[in-house]
Amino acid sequence: MIKSKNQKDKMTVEQTAEATADAPDVNATDETQETQAAPPPPEPTTEELLAQANDRYLRARADFENYRKRMGREFGEIRESARQQTIAEFLNVFDMFLLAVDHADQATDLESLKQGLNMILNEFQRTFENLGVKRMETIGQDFDPNFHEATSQEPSDTIPEGKIIREWKAGFLLNSKLLRTANVVVSSGKPNNEEKE
Repeated sequence: MIKSKNQKDKMTVEQTAEATADAPDVNATDETQETQAAPPPPEPTTEELLAQANDRYLRARADFENYRKRMGREFGEIRESARQQTIAEFLNVFDMFLLAVDHADQATDLESLKQGLNMILNEFQRTFENLGVKRMETIGQDFDPNFHEATSQEPSDTIPEGKIIREWKAGFLLNSKLLRTANVVVSSGKPNNEEKE
């Protein structure tokens, strides 16, 4: 009896399926063997724990040292930049002062010299404004030890006690923070009769 080609192929597929079904499942046994063969990892010893902690400490310390050095460099650069900007602001004042000194030799009248000094003062004030520096108003103000330093007291018929009469040295604020106290003379009020006698 002659079998067709399809029947031969069918038999071959059926025989292959039977052979596969009879064969043991290799993957299943491998997984079972792996789970049974892998024991739990051993607990680290005290020496290993100390070594790990020391390693973490050394790394953290190195990171902190690098951070500290980087911050030091950055703050140094910021300070240098601020210094350069401040000096650059005052270069115009310096130029005007040199011009005034040169013209002082040739000046024939006091009025032109005074005008040159006022120009320098105005340039100083403009530079201070650019830097956020403000001169404190003191004359006629109440004495405040937080902002003023009294060099002396004087009696006054017109200015009440505790008010500032004169300013010896100007006080300055930098962005509303005290930069320098003002040296002032404070009124002690009206003179009493004993002082007049």
